[in-house]
Amino acid sequence: MEDLRIETVPSQDGTQLLKLTGAFTISTMAEFQKLARENQARITYLDLSGVPYMDSASLGALLGFHVSCQREGRKYALVAVSDRLNTLFKVAGVEGMLPTYPTLEAAQAAVA
Repeated sequence: MEDLRIETVPSQDGTQLLKLTGAFTISTMAEFQKLARENQARITYLDLSGVPYMDSASLGALLGFHVSCQREGRKYALVAVSDRLNTLFKVAGVEGMLPTYPTLEAAQAAVA
């Protein structure tokens, strides 16, 4: 499987876009966890359009990010989540907990 790549796109208004590309699995999630711990943006958009697969360990990392954002009063949104990832969220019972939007523009309008 392809390694996970994360492109970080900071902006001037205190928001940050993290564009993930590749399989998001236990063997590739270390960089995401590091970026999530260091993240201080008031709003973070996670573009998952390039993620074909996510395992349960990476879902756990994503939920850890969710909890961290709640605890610190920051906002985030998942953007362009595939049907496959949406199915994982449903099966895991976290679908309504994770804010997902079809496009970055939709997420920005809803979260900002």
